[in-house]
Amino acid sequence: MENLEKVELIREKCNVSYEEARDALEACDYDVLDAIVMLERAAEVTTRIVEAAPVEDEAEAEYESAPEPQTGPTEAGRATGRFGVAWKRFCTRSKELCNYGMETNFIAERNGEYVFELPLMLVIIGLLLWGASLWLLVIGLFLGFRYRIEGRGKVVDGVNDAMGKVADAAESVKQNIA
Repeated sequence: MENLEKVELIREKCNVSYEEARDALEACDYDVLDAIVMLERAAEVTTRIVEAAPVEDEAEAEYESAPEPQTGPTEAGRATGRFGVAWKRFCTRSKELCNYGMETNFIAERNGEYVFELPLMLVIIGLLLWGASLWLLVIGLFLGFRYRIEGRGKVVDGVNDAMGKVADAAESVKQNIA
């Protein structure tokens, strides 16, 4: 079977654009069955996401109101496909999360005096990339450091309460040992 015939078959079976069918076929080393399964899985994930959340962002609103994709590879066909909507939503949410992480600050204090302040995103990246950073934070608790987060949202208040309790517990352990 020629590649064009494979793309046409996938496009008809999965109701996707030529470009999406070609991309799926290339990703699956020109195995038609694998490409169809991949597109179906992407559609299932997108369907679950769309059913679970109301229309909130522009990408989904575009998908809901967009005309059927034209035959042939077009930018609009790729952007309005189910995978395109899910990808656009993922990118939008990731961008919002990164912005929140950069606007929210992690603050360390010792004996009531300010020691340092970092964007929360950098602290999270440090914890993920360098395991010793968690131990440094724990050791800091026993050296009298207290941590808090400044930013917006209810989560910040809950996290600050929890970090205060952890600092109090570390102080209590330190007093019992000494």
